[in-house]
Amino acid sequence: MAFLTHDPSTFGLSASLSEDIRLLDDALWTVLMSVCDSTTTNAIVRIAKGELIPDVLGKNPRPELVENIARAFTLYFQLVNAAEQREIVRVNRSRNRGGARRESVADAIGTLKASGMTARRVKDLINEIEITPTLTAHPTEARRRAVLDKLLFITKQLDSRAGIQTLTEPLDSGDGWRRRIESTLVEIWETDEIRHSKLTVSDEVRNALYFVDRTISDVVPWLHADLKRALEENYPGESFELPAFLSYRSWVGGDRDGNPLVTAELTWETLLAHRRLALQILLTKTETVRRSLTMSIHRVQVSEQVKELADAALGVMPEAMRVRYASEPYVCVLLQVERRLKEALAGTENPWICEALIDVLDVLRRCLTSHGIRSEVLESLRCVAITFGFHLMPVDIRQHSDVHARCIDELLTAAGVQADSGSYLDADEAAKICALVRELRNPRPLVSEDWKGSAETNQALDVLKTVRRAQATFGAKAIQTYVVSMSHGVSDLLEVMLLAKEVGFSVDTPSIDFVPLFETITDLQSCGDVLHSILSEPTFRRHVDARGGLQEVMLGYSDSSKDGGFLAANWELQSALSRIAEVGKRHSVKIRVFHGRGGTVGRGGGRANRAIMSQPKGSFGGKIRFTEQGEVISFRYGIPPIAHRHLEQIVNAVLVASAEAGNKGPDPQERFAAPMTKLAEVSRRKYRSLVYERPDFWEFYSRSTPIEPISLLPIASRPVFRPTDGLRSIESLRAIPWNFAWVQSRYVVVGWYGIGSAVEALDDIAICQKMYAEWPFFTTVIDNAQLELTRAHLRTAEHYAKLSGSLGLEIHKDISEEHARSVRAVLAITQSDQLMAHAEVVRKTVEFRNPTVWPLSMLQVYLADVYRANAEAEDLNGWRIPILQTIAGLAAAMQSTG
Repeated sequence: MAFLTHDPSTFGLSASLSEDIRLLDDALWTVLMSVCDSTTTNAIVRIAKGELIPDVLGKNPRPELVENIARAFTLYFQLVNAAEQREIVRVNRSRNRGGARRESVADAIGTLKASGMTARRVKDLINEIEITPTLTAHPTEARRRAVLDKLLFITKQLDSRAGIQTLTEPLDSGDGWRRRIESTLVEIWETDEIRHSKLTVSDEVRNALYFVDRTISDVVPWLHADLKRALEENYPGESFELPAFLSYRSWVGGDRDGNPLVTAELTWETLLAHRRLALQILLTKTETVRRSLTMSIHRVQVSEQVKELADAALGVMPEAMRVRYASEPYVCVLLQVERRLKEALAGTENPWICEALIDVLDVLRRCLTSHGIRSEVLESLRCVAITFGFHLMPVDIRQHSDVHARCIDELLTAAGVQADSGSYLDADEAAKICALVRELRNPRPLVSEDWKGSAETNQALDVLKTVRRAQATFGAKAIQTYVVSMSHGVSDLLEVMLLAKEVGFSVDTPSIDFVPLFETITDLQSCGDVLHSILSEPTFRRHVDARGGLQEVMLGYSDSSKDGGFLAANWELQSALSRIAEVGKRHSVKIRVFHGRGGTVGRGGGRANRAIMSQPKGSFGGKIRFTEQGEVISFRYGIPPIAHRHLEQIVNAVLVASAEAGNKGPDPQERFAAPMTKLAEVSRRKYRSLVYERPDFWEFYSRSTPIEPISLLPIASRPVFRPTDGLRSIESLRAIPWNFAWVQSRYVVVGWYGIGSAVEALDDIAICQKMYAEWPFFTTVIDNAQLELTRAHLRTAEHYAKLSGSLGLEIHKDISEEHARSVRAVLAITQSDQLMAHAEVVRKTVEFRNPTVWPLSMLQVYLADVYRANAEAEDLNGWRIPILQTIAGLAAAMQSTG
């Protein structure tokens, strides 16, 4: 007996993946039979076969029974996901044979060499690129870290079964892997899937650091080694010194927009945690290098610099250690490095800086190189030192522009200063700018150091004081950026500059970047004009020049999609890139775009490398930032080889796109702008007519999706709705839970709705086909849409619609008709007989999951009625956990949340 009622191989899954799924399925059923009573296992079997939920559960089921059924489905999909991740690694390893793996670093360098690019030009190109993934704490990871660890362990047991064992594993009798899998499944079953308390900001910081420690700090050196090797193979005889072209930043512990729990004190604690982990990683890697470089002076000669460092180290060693290591100069030097790192880690007075560590490593490196030795572990340590330093990764600060405006108003009032037209908040933009510039040029502070204002203003000033303290304590790299959400004009940037001046930051020699974030459709449309105004303002322009002539601009994918729908948001974001690039050239300012991409397609998700290659011609200068959010972090960084593949594809795209940036030739965006603009506008009208113009839409959405229980999931410190608003309207709801609920109900509206109507209105399928064939941006958009159209399951969604009665069925009819139109449109554009013809493996994976997702969805629909009835009676009687468990299960099944 097994959980599955269908064979994976019949859906076209590979033989290796099908076998892994069957093995895990069988192990799961064995465990369920041992930990559950017969009532539970019988109910699981009947529901898995598609029997009606009320018939299986009867009139008064126990919440514990329903929770266990949902847990069984959840665990099944988590195992399927683990098997698929292992398959991804297996497939990519197989691509190593027969030359450079497609979309790898080696593939990119080979492409550049084949195009005629010289070694000098490649060196210049590499020195220009900056790739900066940025970890965020947005609430979309539904799994606990303890469960993630256990699932990874199960995946490793599949390797053991395949004979891929390490020397540290036991000599099994043959089926030890099976026992370990079943034992771990029992551990998962006996671990609470749903947290009983909400995540704190400190929890989120620890979760982010977990992935840096476990994966990122190892994979970044792999990418450096890949690039070094590819350069040497393609340009033999040339010498290449690589900069830290790939580095990380974090919003976790610094993003306070809508999260009052992210205080100045927590930001400081975050910085301390970053420093501790950075030093621990360096210490661990130093110990590895020390155990490797055991060369004796009796067998090799070392440079005078190495001798000096070794003698200095010996001079402070205990006698026994001096005797033991006197003949091993590299060991002596590295023991001294370890001592200094331990002192820094202990928090004792230690003026040592990372640059001094790098200097020591370079001395060792030169000496080894002179003897023809390249130490991979030393190269890895050096890479970590130049990439992560003693600070690990900079923490960004983010806050909403409205908060800054209120703080400035309070400070000006306290100082007896007003805008020319009176109250600052009531002033127009020109008056605000005038008042802000006047105060920025005035050397006196607005208030005294001991002045106390409102809690909001005190906290805003305390945050900036923490930034100053961090830069003084940990160096300028600890915090480099302050992002202003909902930036609408020049005043939004000048306000935070004035707040910074108030706590002692220099206006003329600033040590922090102020970054506008454009989020809504309207803001994206006006971002070029706003950025032009920002860079034209003399005070801010001096700030930009003092920061090296580089201005970062952030684009929000989530709110723009929620505001205007999938197609319109994508087009406005693409157009914004062109506008921003033009303004940068006009002002002779380098632009670094920070892409606020989410996990789902509806929030800018999808393959990041394809998005990079799809940017407007001439808009990409090699510097890019992008967010890594929620479940995307655990998927991309949970297993090192998958992280390696994700990052090598991005590095590949950045190298190729940067090299092609200056190439002359027609820009497809200019040729296709007119039809694309019409498509976007019709799509936006169709989307907004459903979401914003129907007065009864909120009633449908709040009753026919699990948005209410989603709001109760304890998976993040940040609320799912905007402060003080509550869960009352689309406007109050944040973009992440907005997407999350659509995915759970299988409508996935945010990734395709409006495309069908737009293509019909354009009435020119030939031009759409041409756009798809010749314009990478449109290709990416349509391919992302057909993935979401495939993931949508209208038969399932109809049952959710029925939760809001006739209203639900009416809106379901509209959505279903638009889905059919969109499928027809996409098939016509791609000239295919079925969706995802270009990615059959992905389509087959969705088709394989659907029969098992169905009963879990029906269980959630059943629970929605039970939950609502009990909630209205204010007597949930344990029904909260079962419905939250179905949400976790469907998140695993759909492999995405928000």
